[in-house]
Amino acid sequence: MIARKLAVLAAGVCTVAGLVNVPASQAATGDPVAFTGQVDTEIPLGRARFTLRADLPAIQTADLADGEKVPMLNLPTTGISATGNSFSVEVAPADVPDRYVGTNGLVSLELEIYDPQSDSYAWTTQSVRIVGDAAATRSASARSWVDPLASGRSATARSAASRAPKVNVHLGKAPKGAKAAFMSRTDTCTTTKIGQNDAWATIGEGFPAAPGYGRNRGTAWMTHSDGSEVTYGAAITTNGTKWSASGSSSVANTKGFNFQWDPDTNPNIAYRAEARYYKYKYDCGGVIINRKVKAVSETGGVKTIHVDANPPYWLSRAKCTFDMPAGTWTKSTGKAYSNSGGVKFESVIGIDLSTSRVYTRGSTLSYKMDAGHDSLCGSTDKPGYAPKVQQFYNRIQEEL
Repeated sequence: MIARKLAVLAAGVCTVAGLVNVPASQAATGDPVAFTGQVDTEIPLGRARFTLRADLPAIQTADLADGEKVPMLNLPTTGISATGNSFSVEVAPADVPDRYVGTNGLVSLELEIYDPQSDSYAWTTQSVRIVGDAAATRSASARSWVDPLASGRSATARSAASRAPKVNVHLGKAPKGAKAAFMSRTDTCTTTKIGQNDAWATIGEGFPAAPGYGRNRGTAWMTHSDGSEVTYGAAITTNGTKWSASGSSSVANTKGFNFQWDPDTNPNIAYRAEARYYKYKYDCGGVIINRKVKAVSETGGVKTIHVDANPPYWLSRAKCTFDMPAGTWTKSTGKAYSNSGGVKFESVIGIDLSTSRVYTRGSTLSYKMDAGHDSLCGSTDKPGYAPKVQQFYNRIQEEL
């Protein structure tokens, strides 16, 4: 493992070109792993240079006007290491001031990679959660990073210590100005908000049973409560026209609303929430390096889409449970829901982006079970473990 320290980081605390520099932790090596990743080429990253920054949480940027600069937090890169085309980002949670910690302990990190040998460049963003004792800020063991999608709100450092999120990153031709920015001893890079868009995003799906041997369909519904979290995909362009998905941003529903969809009998239901995306320009010395879009909050809007397509068919003895009694079945744990094209953003940037969501007591999927609809099947495993769940009518096992 070869750690590469970025030359532009200065010791001490100062503000330069819209960035706030913080000193490296006293324990630069052995800091908790915030996230790991891999670039999509075979180019080794042993000689690559990195920048690591934290973005302000939504509560700090809610009133940010177009044209305003964002005071990004410049973090130490001494803990970033590379093996082949994979990398690991270690950074002390103590190096992140409270101002950069959002609701539920969420922190939005941004990583740049520049390989001078191949003149290649990448950018990605990843949300992580700080857990532990906030008072013991200098203790390496007191606070840790947790993957929001592996943890939910109730996670502890012990329960998620080995589950750092992993991101796949596109490494492409470096934009004009990237080499000069990474080689410079003076950080002249700034991030500026240049616009915003609201986008509908699928955050859950329901698949009620067909009538089967009866007359009525099954019913499904979902809840999305105050404090629930959804992870929305982010995107970047280095030429101003062609966008690529890269990383994600976890957003907590902090608009003070709770919503429970009414029971619905449609065979293919998409539950949607509206997310607000900010568009940023990132330039160094006046040269634009990239433009990026990231979700920062939810608007409070929700809606239902009856998808005009056949529902899935996950019937399998390995993935189903049959002959369930009458009652309400509610999923509040298990593998996180995900949808690779959940954010409907094609009309804005030419591509849709992903959504992911952890099941919790405030973010649930429910089915009404009765004598005519008594079976549930998961998409990958039995219902309690699977990210998506489908209802079937009674005696469906006879079709296996």
